Amino acid sequence: MPNIEMLQALHGDAFILHCQKNGNNGVIVVDGGPYRDSRKIVSHLDALNTIDLMVLTHYDDDHIGGILAYIKKHKADRPFPVKHMWVNCAYDIPIYSSPNISFGQAKKLANELKEINDCLVKEGFSIIDWETPIVAKKESIKLPFADILILSPNAGTKNINDKNYMNAIHNANIGREYYTRQKQALKNSLSELALVKKRQPKENDIQEVINWSSIAFVVRSDNFSMLMLGDSYPCSIVESLKNVGYSTDNPLYVDYVKISHHGSRNNVSNELLDMIDCDRFLISTNGGNGTSCHPDRETIANIACHAKRDRNKSIHLYFNYPIRKIENVGYKFIEGKELELYNIVVHEDVQQITKELP
Repeated sequence: MPNIEMLQALHGDAFILHCQKNGNNGVIVVDGGPYRDSRKIVSHLDALNTIDLMVLTHYDDDHIGGILAYIKKHKADRPFPVKHMWVNCAYDIPIYSSPNISFGQAKKLANELKEINDCLVKEGFSIIDWETPIVAKKESIKLPFADILILSPNAGTKNINDKNYMNAIHNANIGREYYTRQKQALKNSLSELALVKKRQPKENDIQEVINWSSIAFVVRSDNFSMLMLGDSYPCSIVESLKNVGYSTDNPLYVDYVKISHHGSRNNVSNELLDMIDCDRFLISTNGGNGTSCHPDRETIANIACHAKRDRNKSIHLYFNYPIRKIENVGYKFIEGKELELYNIVVHEDVQQITKELP
């Protein structure tokens, strides 16, 4: 049994974490890819029979679409196959129609969950249990099969996102301007790109706030530890890590890091990486979705060249699609000669990961 399943979910995220703690086993599902790839995702989730915890990091289609399809398929199942759910768009936000795609997905999800729980109550079954709101905490949540420390969102960011939701459902013209970014040439070295300053998320950008309010967390079990970053921004994670006592001199140790936002350049920073002791990084993407290309070469640069990185230890990059496919959809983000130069090992088309025994 693998510790981690990194499902192929096109340009989205879909993870299954198989945790063990003190002899107790548990399954955590984190996100479910886009709706247009949902049939494949749902088949993987069906094989689990029961899901102990389902985490929806935020309500963009490339994270929530497959989950919505799964919930629709199983809403009449008794008992419902999900025991606990963490989602910041269930009962705490009023439900109306929305012209915005992401907020529309939130509405559909909330309606489905409310209907399921109403039926479960009437039929005498246990309801889907969730804690709300899910915000950064200073102490880990102790589950039978894992300990989880929530790092994002903070309450302030979540409140901004809630206000954006309310504005969106009352204003059909609200939205954001999308653009297609030029595919990047390999003209700058990784060392040079690692020095590029990161842009901070903007409170008036609806999509950036949705990503900024992602649920991000550290999961620790007896068989592995992992930092799951959703689509969060590094400023939030750095602040939370500092709040619980981590620093560049006392870094967070984990076996794996799920890189934020499919390797987007503004969702990782040298400061964040300097506060993490890890040499295995997971990047979930097929190359992008037309409006963006992932991963960004700057992200690879930060991972390879941040100040606290030990160049004597290999960095392992795990991709859930073949590199050629990622580059065909996106662009070429690393050259072969750089792998040896920066001591990087690339693992491609990886969908199951098991921690190596010491």
